[in-house]
Amino acid sequence: MYRLILAVVMIAAAVTAHAAKPNSEKPKALDLDQPFLAQMDSIEKALNDGETYAEISQEDRSQVRQALAQIATALSKSGGDTLNKVEQTKLLNEQNLINQILGQAAADSRLICRREATIGSLRTTTQCKTVAERRREAQDAQDAMRRNPTGTYNKGG
Repeated sequence: MYRLILAVVMIAAAVTAHAAKPNSEKPKALDLDQPFLAQMDSIEKALNDGETYAEISQEDRSQVRQALAQIATALSKSGGDTLNKVEQTKLLNEQNLINQILGQAAADSRLICRREATIGSLRTTTQCKTVAERRREAQDAQDAMRRNPTGTYNKGG
């Protein structure tokens, strides 16, 4: 009995420690009230590191880079002067686009680990997958069921 309680406490401590790991390099949203060039460099590094925005598509990457370039161009043209209302609106639209794409990509790249029992066994294993991977697997399973609603398999035709 003592061993069982000790094992449960150790497993709970290990799971809690794994879940409590802080993410020191958490991506932040673009804020035009902060120095832009530093934020632009930070976003570029995050896009290129292969981990932070691993689930972002090439199309979304190019949209983020284009929006960053347009903001940089507009800010450099202004030379530190106040932007007119039209330019401010354009910058805010670009900022919103960047924040939307990066926010969704960061959420999709989040790693979730679950303890799952293997079929036909009482042993559990830890399965770690990103939110996007889990979503793709669920979509693939639904597509397979739509293609074969009876659940039968014809071998050899």
